[in-house]
Amino acid sequence: MSLDPKISEYNLLLIDDDEVDVMTFQRALKSSELSHKLTVCYNAKEALEKIKKNTYDCIFLDYLLPGIDGLQLLRKLREMTVNTPVAVLTSQGDEKIAVEMIKNGAFDYFAKNEIHPDKIAKVVITAVRLWNAERKRVEAERKTIENNNRLNAILESTRNLIFAFDRNLNLISFNSAFKESMEHLLRQRDVITPDINLHGIAIKDEMKQSLLKNISKCLLGEQFTVLEQISFSNDQNKIIPWYETTFNPIIDSTGEVSGVAIYSKDVSENKKIVYDLMQAKNEAVAAVQAKSEFLSNMSHEIRTPMNAIIGLTELLLEEPLEISQLENIKSIKYSADNLLVIINDILDFGKIEAGKVRFENINFNLASRIEELRKTFEHRTKEKGLAFIVAYDKNVPPNIKGDPFRLNQILFNLVGNAIKFTPTGHVSISIKVVYIDKVMFLEFNVTDTGIGIPENQQAKIFESFTQANAETTRKYGGTGLGLSITKNLIQLQGGRISVESKVGEGTSFIVCIPFEIGSTEKIEQENEKLDQYADLSRLKILMVEDNIMNQFVAKQFFKKWNNELVIANNGEEAIRILKERDDLDLVLMDLQMPEMSGFQAAEIIRGNKTAVLNSNIPIIALSADAFIETRRKVIEAGMNDYVTKPFKPEELYSKIIKHTNQNAAR
Repeated sequence: MSLDPKISEYNLLLIDDDEVDVMTFQRALKSSELSHKLTVCYNAKEALEKIKKNTYDCIFLDYLLPGIDGLQLLRKLREMTVNTPVAVLTSQGDEKIAVEMIKNGAFDYFAKNEIHPDKIAKVVITAVRLWNAERKRVEAERKTIENNNRLNAILESTRNLIFAFDRNLNLISFNSAFKESMEHLLRQRDVITPDINLHGIAIKDEMKQSLLKNISKCLLGEQFTVLEQISFSNDQNKIIPWYETTFNPIIDSTGEVSGVAIYSKDVSENKKIVYDLMQAKNEAVAAVQAKSEFLSNMSHEIRTPMNAIIGLTELLLEEPLEISQLENIKSIKYSADNLLVIINDILDFGKIEAGKVRFENINFNLASRIEELRKTFEHRTKEKGLAFIVAYDKNVPPNIKGDPFRLNQILFNLVGNAIKFTPTGHVSISIKVVYIDKVMFLEFNVTDTGIGIPENQQAKIFESFTQANAETTRKYGGTGLGLSITKNLIQLQGGRISVESKVGEGTSFIVCIPFEIGSTEKIEQENEKLDQYADLSRLKILMVEDNIMNQFVAKQFFKKWNNELVIANNGEEAIRILKERDDLDLVLMDLQMPEMSGFQAAEIIRGNKTAVLNSNIPIIALSADAFIETRRKVIEAGMNDYVTKPFKPEELYSKIIKHTNQNAAR
């Protein structure tokens, strides 16, 4: 990162109504390398007054402001033709807000938790660079258009070279700019006369040959433009400028080509602008890559402990337990499963917006799911003194077929919101069957006696990162993402959601989702399937994993499957073991590890000059990084398959069997 030497002090404006955030920004800016003057405004009115009187190099704008929000203020600035670069700050990290702000003229966006001295400095320097480059680009385009539109009127005043040759290569016309550029190279240094032949112009042979070739081509009737470096000076140390030269055939009254008109302009500045823009684009691409890597790391860091939590609850569920203990562990498992689904959606929210969410279609017992939901919120409802009521219509089938996890997520969001915004009274779920065009829909009505939603805000609550008003966010917290995810999940399943509410009386969310009538037998089979294949005793598996808790969980599962499990703490240890042993059947490879990553280890194992004893050993990536791009990299690195943490025991088992060609007892 390099500071602009032309700017001795950056004049910056921060618009934010939160004093804590302002202090955080001031400290970060003070720690940066920028020489700056910072003006702080706490509302839009104050900011507009400052902007009318001062010129700023960059404006940092908070989205949530009293009175009018940041988007409205940004639109107002653009209406005032204030083109100062604006970087948007938000405590919510809203991609939709970012897109809307950028559409209205903002150049960058980042969350307040990303405020850092280097981040601020980079944003300011990039803003000034892009602003200057854009002004130069616009100015260059304006001049080009004016030159083309007024060519005849400004022929003698333009600094571009305009000249023409006849078929005998005699110079027949030129402008003053051409004369000035060529005069010192001509044999007659005092004046250029129309009878000068191309061969009589004292320019470099290679330049003359290029010009002759292009003129000959144009005399055949073809119009074209070339971009090349042309020097009109003998100074070897001078930078050679770029010229864009257009060759136009001159057509006489008989329709024949009688000569060539040539228009040449120095585009060195444009080339520099293009270069600057490419640099800016590369920086933007790098920023996107950094964001992708951050999300990937976040996925890994969050899902790694989730793997231990879910794995241990799976193991506990297989133990003989008292009824109360079993119920508690089932509730933990239920909550962990729902948390995992929510984590997946938050970390890859773009997948939901693009409609690429995958849905299960399995049999499950509706009552048990609702009961688990009730137990999950039991502590919160008791703590607030709320009644939690569940009511079923008599026509609701006990077992249905669909996606239980997405249903959990939908109801989890709606019930969680209902409890959050209900200080007294009750929260209820009523379920009934509705048939639409012979398709069975289950209607879930989640009702509360809470604070309610103003009628003019009810349409907005389903937008991403949006709540009814700023006070809701400040008082109750939340990102405003839950209802947006909920609506998307419902619509992607062919369902619908609506809301009815009165301020001070409560709210009802009505959800309709299509389901099929389920089968009890298949539910029982799914619950018992792990007991049907619990022997991998003929296999010797190398697990490459740096997390101690994940090692522990894996050992417990493989102990039940009766196989030999060898542990390596990183890629280097794995390579060392594979150099010494050729009796291992499969490798389970974590991806993000110290010393040597799983990708590096896999490439060494599959390498042409590898020293491992079995370079074809099957490798299954076992990682908490759930991104599609990571799956692609896994295959490119030579691995055979991919299992996401937290892993499902049956999925891991089936892939182990698939890649080791074992016929385990079932």
